[in-house]
Amino acid sequence: MPSRTTGTNPHCKRLDAAMKAAGAALLVLASSLHAQPLPMLGGVEVPGYAHASAAATGPIASHAAGAAELAPDGAIRRAMTADTPVRIASISKLVVALAIARLADAGKLSLDDDAGRHLGWPLRNPAHPDAAISIRMLLRHSSGLSDAGGYSIPLGQTLQSHLGPASWSKAAPGTAFDYANIGFPVLAQIIERITGERFDRAARSLVLDPLGVDACFNWSGCTPETIARGAVLYRKAPSSDGPWNAAGPWFAQVDAVRPAACPVRAAADGNCALDAYVPGTNGGLFGPQGGLRISVVDLAKIGQALLQTDGRFLKPQTLDMLFTPRATEQAGQGEETDLRLMQYWSEGGLHCFSGTGQTGGDQPLAPKPMAGCGHLGEAYGLRSALIIDRAAGRVNAHAFTGTSQIPPAGKVSRFSEPEEALFALAN
Repeated sequence: MPSRTTGTNPHCKRLDAAMKAAGAALLVLASSLHAQPLPMLGGVEVPGYAHASAAATGPIASHAAGAAELAPDGAIRRAMTADTPVRIASISKLVVALAIARLADAGKLSLDDDAGRHLGWPLRNPAHPDAAISIRMLLRHSSGLSDAGGYSIPLGQTLQSHLGPASWSKAAPGTAFDYANIGFPVLAQIIERITGERFDRAARSLVLDPLGVDACFNWSGCTPETIARGAVLYRKAPSSDGPWNAAGPWFAQVDAVRPAACPVRAAADGNCALDAYVPGTNGGLFGPQGGLRISVVDLAKIGQALLQTDGRFLKPQTLDMLFTPRATEQAGQGEETDLRLMQYWSEGGLHCFSGTGQTGGDQPLAPKPMAGCGHLGEAYGLRSALIIDRAAGRVNAHAFTGTSQIPPAGKVSRFSEPEEALFALAN
């Protein structure tokens, strides 16, 4: 019987040598990756970026650079790829809008319904108690809701109890555009009430699973492998308030620990007993306004699906509604409201772009025009975009995962300079 030791078995000798060679190669790769400099966008250092583009059908072209995760010394621990899921920020709202559109196609609601009809309690602005607020107004940010009252609602609190006087502007429903994150917990709660499911699960069953994308809200429902691939968001500052130090260390902002111990904002006493949660009471739990984790390749897949008119995902007339730009109303007072950037919003909740090529507004490639509809994202250092141009039959998606300094204002638009640089790379 042959010996089992590598010293006498020739097969084991070869295996041992192969393993040593593979280990050495991995060490060289890791050392090379660790030593790579981080990318620059618009003269600003970023941890990582990725972009993807595609026609209505066919392959998705993509490129990525930098880190999905940094080592404590700021070197690359894991490389960024176009398949790396990131907390994509407000592009999450597009998935909410698609879920609402799917329910409308199924005859479960109408965009012109009084939202309170589906919430089970009256949704009214105290300054305009007799004016109904429609689902369409929520999608178009013209409901009168305001982020001044906050939009992060912990477990154990209801959405209804959270909405107080500070949650409303003085504008009558339908008269002013005021970008408000809080409107999307309201929409998510409507989704929960109609489906009987928690929002994170309803989003998967209505949108993410039918489109075959590997994505989830607050990491809920993603596989361990997908979670392990996730990107960390960074700034060279402890928070958006600073202090910033472009020559200093990177500070992790979100997803350094994946998943978090509790996938929602825990109750005041630390309770995270989600099994006791009653769907339809707190639509904000899983971050419908910004908590989607998804890669730019999967964003491009969503865009490709929305370029199809075969009715398999949405009815053709629903797609027309989603992609028909409508000028935004007068500006409200919301912190994120910017009518030079947010010139058009569709009836179905998509941010649409003017396509004029004019400087100073929503055209990051000016004088080259950028048309289409989709959504932008900005939070915790990340900036992201999904733009779907039906006329051209093209989709573009991108994200970068932080900056070493406050992003300087763009040279030709209301976008920041790093964003303009990434738009240029991706187009």
